[in-house]
Amino acid sequence: MSGAFFPYLMAVLWLALAAAGVYLFGRLRRLEGKRDSLTALYLDQQQQQISALQRDVARLQSRFEHQAQGESGLSPYNQAIEMIRQGLTASEVASRCGISRSEAELIVSLYRNSPTS
Repeated sequence: MSGAFFPYLMAVLWLALAAAGVYLFGRLRRLEGKRDSLTALYLDQQQQQISALQRDVARLQSRFEHQAQGESGLSPYNQAIEMIRQGLTASEVASRCGISRSEAELIVSLYRNSPTS
């Protein structure tokens, strides 16, 4: 009787092994999904931190440039005149000196071709 029981025992063991494999495969897939969502969350947090740091750097750079302009003793308009004489465009001068584009264009028209350049 034990010889006839062995094939059934093997079949049951193979079925148990297959069920365990299916369970482990499903568990692995769920863990991979959790890993992917945690990775995406981590990357999103890192991107937010990078963006905040970039804003801080830009703010500090702007503050530094304004302090440097103030220390140079030149008014924004005198700085604009110097920049225009160096060949910068009205847009560049306006953004660097903190003046309006129309003011920069006026300075261009007055000083770009002046004989004192």
